Amino acid sequence: MAPDGKQLGPDLRERTRAWTGKLPREHAAMAVGVAVGLALLVGVPFFAATTFIGDDHLFLAFSRYAPNPLLAFVHDQHGGEFYRPLPMLLWWGLGRLAPATPAAFGALALLLHLTVAALTGHLILIVEGDRRVAAAAALLFFVAPSTREAAYWYSASTDLLATAFGLGAIGALARGRRGLAVALFAAACWSKETAVVLPMVAAVALAMREPETRSAAVAKRVAVFIPVVAAYAVVRTLVLHGVGGSGDVAAPWGGKAVQLAAGLLHAVTGTQILSEPIALTVGMTAWALLILGVARAARRPGPRLGAAGPAVILVLTILPLPAAPWIVGARYFYFPAVAIAWLAAARLRRVPVPVLVGVVCALAGLGLGQDLARRGEVTAYEARLAAARRGVVSGLAAGFTTFHVDAGIKDLDLAVKEDPRVRGREAALLVLGDVPASFVALPAEGGPDVDFLLARPPLPPAGAYRFGAHRVVGLAREGDDPTLDDVTRRFPRLRFLRLRPGPNGRVIARDVTETRMETGEE
Repeated sequence: MAPDGKQLGPDLRERTRAWTGKLPREHAAMAVGVAVGLALLVGVPFFAATTFIGDDHLFLAFSRYAPNPLLAFVHDQHGGEFYRPLPMLLWWGLGRLAPATPAAFGALALLLHLTVAALTGHLILIVEGDRRVAAAAALLFFVAPSTREAAYWYSASTDLLATAFGLGAIGALARGRRGLAVALFAAACWSKETAVVLPMVAAVALAMREPETRSAAVAKRVAVFIPVVAAYAVVRTLVLHGVGGSGDVAAPWGGKAVQLAAGLLHAVTGTQILSEPIALTVGMTAWALLILGVARAARRPGPRLGAAGPAVILVLTILPLPAAPWIVGARYFYFPAVAIAWLAAARLRRVPVPVLVGVVCALAGLGLGQDLARRGEVTAYEARLAAARRGVVSGLAAGFTTFHVDAGIKDLDLAVKEDPRVRGREAALLVLGDVPASFVALPAEGGPDVDFLLARPPLPPAGAYRFGAHRVVGLAREGDDPTLDDVTRRFPRLRFLRLRPGPNGRVIARDVTETRMETGEE
């Protein structure tokens, strides 16, 4: 049996001493130096290589318009799609305290990512009692480019929160703290739907920790989670008036299988640095080694789960993913990455320390390359958005209220309306962009008539996100959008803005309305 939770030390200081106390002083100093270096390497990009993008603007709109965040617990605020009130509550509070401040959300994301990495090591220590495997898994998870890619996207806080609360719940249950386990499990469910697999994950972890315990006894301990799952399912169904789900056309099952396989392969390498053939080759090689290690360990005499336990947990954590229309993005594999890091750490259990350090450094190097590339993309994105905002503010001063901006920015209308300079004039303002299926915010009553611009079937499926007195509606998908003639006929005072490079690396928004009207350019 693994050590009881009380034997792990009453606080973080004692646990740290337990891990480093047996090291020679120079090695301990080196370990601390490496830890600080990795913390900086991973931590700095949360502030320098990311910003608000995509669905972040939708969460910020909720923060800006919703008068009471607690409504998200009892009333559909997500257009019939999802029920994730706890992250929405967090966004509302942080958005009000630090409006349009990426650094505040970067600090939250870094804290959550660090917490999940620490809880990964802590859970392994509880289950296996192996400090080296626990430390290696925590490090691999923390520095891996794929987990960092997910954590850099602020709206993926739903995944980070669900994973953190879920790991905490399993650890608490293993230590016999049932009340805390139930509370943390409820927080995980109210953060993201994928948390409903946690009772099965907890059962596997308990069976690994206590291999001599009968299955019925394990099931009885895990049963404390079942009322939470039932309550969550009932409340979610009542709030969403059904099972919920995206309004997008789902990928076929064969396509989902390919997406799932690609996501697992890229969980090793990330998606931005290595070319696709190299990334897939490295990913397949790494998985072959992991599977080989599990197969060899499974043939050895030992507990009924043993080395196969993390692999079973991996399967359980990916079970909910096919429910998504498209399994594309690192965020879907954030929770499964815990099991992947566990498998990798177990495979590296007996390799020399320099080899283990080399693997961690290789992953950190991939992540650094990813961060540098991402920094350039973020800088260019922020320059385009700043130019679009300046152009719209200038147009508003001239008396125009409807704009089309070629900026390559999804949800541009929401992003522009985050600018304090347009506050008070949002009721009549409409900003269209060149990214299909973007969202725009409209007052619940009055405002521009955009019905002809909306997606069919609607986005979200309920027709609109309703945040206070505002509706946030999805524009037409690619190929279904209206022609230029249709748009200009409905909005004769529409102004077309196009972004151009300016001096000193700036981007300038130029009004090209007359040129477009003359040429009929689409």
